[in-house]
Amino acid sequence: MREFYCVFLNRLAALFRWRRLEDDLDAELRSHLEIAIERNLRRGMGPEQARREALLDLGGVEQTKEIYREHRGLPMIETALQDLRIGFRMLRRSPGFSSLAILCLTLGIGANAAVFSWIEGILFRPYPAVIHQEQLLALTGTARGEAGATALSWPDLLDLQRSCTLFDSFIVNKIMGTTLSIGDRAERTVGSIVSANYFDAIGVHPILGRGFEPGEDTGRNAHPVTVISYQLWQGRFKADPQVIGKTQRLNGVLHAIVGVTPEGFYGTFVGWGMQFWVPASMEEIFEAGGYKLEDRGAQWIEAYVRLKPGVTREQAQQEISAVAKRLEADYPDTNRGRGIQLWPLWQTPFNNAGTLLPTLEIMLAVVVFVLLIACANVGNLLLVRSFARRVVEATSDRRPDLVGFWRSRWTPRCTLVPSRACAALPGAGRGGHASAGGNRLARASA
Repeated sequence: MREFYCVFLNRLAALFRWRRLEDDLDAELRSHLEIAIERNLRRGMGPEQARREALLDLGGVEQTKEIYREHRGLPMIETALQDLRIGFRMLRRSPGFSSLAILCLTLGIGANAAVFSWIEGILFRPYPAVIHQEQLLALTGTARGEAGATALSWPDLLDLQRSCTLFDSFIVNKIMGTTLSIGDRAERTVGSIVSANYFDAIGVHPILGRGFEPGEDTGRNAHPVTVISYQLWQGRFKADPQVIGKTQRLNGVLHAIVGVTPEGFYGTFVGWGMQFWVPASMEEIFEAGGYKLEDRGAQWIEAYVRLKPGVTREQAQQEISAVAKRLEADYPDTNRGRGIQLWPLWQTPFNNAGTLLPTLEIMLAVVVFVLLIACANVGNLLLVRSFARRVVEATSDRRPDLVGFWRSRWTPRCTLVPSRACAALPGAGRGGHASAGGNRLARASA
């Protein structure tokens, strides 16, 4: 195995030293040829015959070079590079055709890459700055005889947290709107009621201050603290580095600012950017219906779970369903007919992911048709170019010799693939650039 790697590395290095190796090969073959010619001359042959016999003994200079190149380097890569050089040379000869083909491919590839990026960013990895989103699942309740998902109660969530072993964490995240007052200015804004482990569980660390501490999500209105977003810190507090400890009035109650989230983090709700987060102990201030942290019949929680590494959704669902059945038996007055359901992020029922799915499906179908049209246009351009080349070859008055015969048969086939590949590479690059621009614009709009 070690010998194989040494040979491979030597051949790979030969790709970057090919000019020097070619010069050495020419010099070596020239030396062998001169020695053979001199030997033939000493045998009494004439100069022409001595050279011809030397070439026959050598087996042909170009053939010998090809054999040496195959043993020296990586023929497949060298051939591919040579074909690409030929392709780019052909594109330079017809700039009008090249520009039009690249433009068509740019539009098709760029539109598809942008939509696929949106789908990934909105459905599969919807929360910027949140780590290991592939391990996150949405958690909701279900009710027998009712369609769709229902909320959970805080006591049920605590029981799930104590009883389940396949989960790293249970994360509460309840969106709500409120009035934010700073000084004499007041405005409506959007925030979240979260569990104390929220920021630690999703891997988001405040750039100033801290997140919530264990225990700050317990007690009735016991912890009037808040973590504000980077956007709110920049806009309302003018990026004040001394903002920690200052207060802002939320729904008429003063909350002390304990942290500022990093730039680019907008919370864990698709379609809305959170401006602040408060612990679940302050739920009564923002939710109608009174204090609910001790009421098993009050279903108000929207939550996520993080699976332990290697655990599948099916395994987690089996365990949490068993715990839900036990809760139904232990608390029949509030939990009869109620179950627990885990959802992948792209099917999360309590945010806008489900509502955006039909729109994204339509967009995906449209851009696929755009790509097909672009490919058809490029194919038509290549077809017209091929017909034009055949007309030129048919009207040529050159006699078909052996070299011309093989060139006419094989050269178009050999150069067809690299020329098309070279047209596709700039199109793909420009398409990717257009896709990145579209993603930045979409995020800025959001």
